[in-house]
Amino acid sequence: MKKNFILFSLFIFTLCFCKPNLSAQQAEIDSLQNVLKATEADTNRVKVYCQLFLYTDSLYYLQEGLKLSTKINYTFGTALSFNYIGYHYYSKEKYDISLSYLIKAMKLAETFGYRKMLANVYKFIGFIYRPSDPNIAVEYYSKSLRIFNEMNNEIAASYLLSAIGNVYEGTYGIREDGNQEHSALNYYLKSLEIRERIGSPGEIASSLNETSRIYERLGNHKKASDLREKGLRLAEKAGSNDNIVYLCNLIGQDFFKQQKYDKALLYQLRAHKIVTGEKTINYQILSEVVQGLATTYAELGDYKKSTEYYRLYITCNDTMRARVSNVNFINLKNTLANEREKQNLFLKDAEIDKQKAIVDKQIILRNAFIVGFALVIALVIFIFAGYRQKQKTNRELDNNNKKIEFAYKIIKEKTNEITDSIHYALRIQKATLPHRRDIWAELKNSFVLFKPKDIVSGDFYWFSKKGDTVFIAAMDCTGHGVPGAFMSIIGSERLNDAVQNEDNLSKILSLLNIGIKTSLRQSENNESTRDGMDIALCSIDLNTNIINYAGANRPLWIIRKNADAIEEIKATKTAIGGLTESLQYFETHTVQLEKDDTFYLFTDGYADQDGGEKGKKLMTKKFKQILLEIKDLTMQKQAAHLEAHFENWRGKKEQLDDILIIGIRI
Repeated sequence: MKKNFILFSLFIFTLCFCKPNLSAQQAEIDSLQNVLKATEADTNRVKVYCQLFLYTDSLYYLQEGLKLSTKINYTFGTALSFNYIGYHYYSKEKYDISLSYLIKAMKLAETFGYRKMLANVYKFIGFIYRPSDPNIAVEYYSKSLRIFNEMNNEIAASYLLSAIGNVYEGTYGIREDGNQEHSALNYYLKSLEIRERIGSPGEIASSLNETSRIYERLGNHKKASDLREKGLRLAEKAGSNDNIVYLCNLIGQDFFKQQKYDKALLYQLRAHKIVTGEKTINYQILSEVVQGLATTYAELGDYKKSTEYYRLYITCNDTMRARVSNVNFINLKNTLANEREKQNLFLKDAEIDKQKAIVDKQIILRNAFIVGFALVIALVIFIFAGYRQKQKTNRELDNNNKKIEFAYKIIKEKTNEITDSIHYALRIQKATLPHRRDIWAELKNSFVLFKPKDIVSGDFYWFSKKGDTVFIAAMDCTGHGVPGAFMSIIGSERLNDAVQNEDNLSKILSLLNIGIKTSLRQSENNESTRDGMDIALCSIDLNTNIINYAGANRPLWIIRKNADAIEEIKATKTAIGGLTESLQYFETHTVQLEKDDTFYLFTDGYADQDGGEKGKKLMTKKFKQILLEIKDLTMQKQAAHLEAHFENWRGKKEQLDDILIIGIRI
């Protein structure tokens, strides 16, 4: 979680501008304008222009300063003007324009040795790159940190250490020695050491907040809790509302995990009151706060309030998406300029009706399965009772053939009734699966190999399209047959809900996890069900062939054109639902594919099948070998080969699990 990123950015921006209070500001502006009138066209005039910009935020002064600097060949003034123009557009969230000016300032500062300016430019370039390329962000943060260390500016260095820790804390794939959490903790502790020695209570509270999150992830819950209590006291002393909100939210989460829901609610409501009372709302922390409130109210049985906060959580995520710059700097556009003037924090009536229709559909399908399942159980009990009665009849009537034949007739009739019921359940399940022609319409070189173990399946595939992006998933629910089918219906509907409200795969899986736990009323008590599902989810940009992948226990396999090995991207090692925490984060990976590259999503049934001469499992290694052997075949022939090989391997043995493999060639 990047909880301090916005706070950190705003602090640095304010620090750079150093604006006084409003009562003195106009007097300073008047004084500087008088100086400007009396100053000739020299370097001092450029500096006055820059100072006026700091007080007015008017680009006019910077443009005048830039023209004068160019005219008199004042390189420092030119660099300073570029620098401030970059800051200006950064504050307006126009990151593409900001970056172009900051790079101009950087080149001049590097050439002429303006080290203090260079440190700040590096820092802001890091801010801009962080959402799209955290590796580059860390590179620039580190450059800035080295300069501040050389200048013995420890407080500025502490903010850079915190910023680098923020990046390592986020699941961006940046690691040192393979241990991401310890890398983040290392930077946070260095920042904390500086702030405890020379910093303010608010700065110390911020570091305690950051450090506690890592101790929590490392399993040291007592240490994390102690740091948060200490941090909250310091934040209250400093009047630091941002840190009070962050820490109240985390302490609320601590009490939630201890099932002390009333105490959790007190801290979460305090955080909500503060964050919504600010003039400028931080939607990132508001999203986390209302998500926690939704979960807590659900545990307290207040489903009306839980639904209200869950809807607000979805709206917050929509708002944040609109405020994040495009990750592709080549095609960066100013999407924020077109953002609605006012953001409604609650869903409109039409959207509520749409959500209600989805929920009603889910309830109807779920109830249909519950009725069908109850019927199956009743029939099984009846058959078993009949079988026992048959045994008794055999003993009492000395193998009376007529009685035996009658008993078998009853069993056969009831078995047929059960089979008919399950076949009807299959019709319902098929109605929830995407039609393969819809998949082939968008992904022409693809196949779906789907072989349920029983008539209905706990494995299922899912497909959706939004604009020029398609989403496809392979999911493996707890169990197979009728119980697995129940889970597949719930999973499909919850995934539809998540993708409707979110594009980021990490957040989609987080919403799916919450949705499953809410639907099954799962918590940490012993009465809760532990059912869940594994998933491999991809989004494919049809224009750029960029794919994003996130998974829960199910990996992504890629075979590049002319490659002799499979490239494996591993999933987050936890399931959706069950024992998984409500706030679990799922890592997203972005991959650029080229024409004729192929990738596969699958469940574990194929590799786990017993067979062959020795009756052993096929295993993942053999599965990979098969895919490499058939990599040059068309996708349709690959599907046929995989199915034939499976049946040959299985032989006369029973199919152990549902089978699902999805193959897509770019």
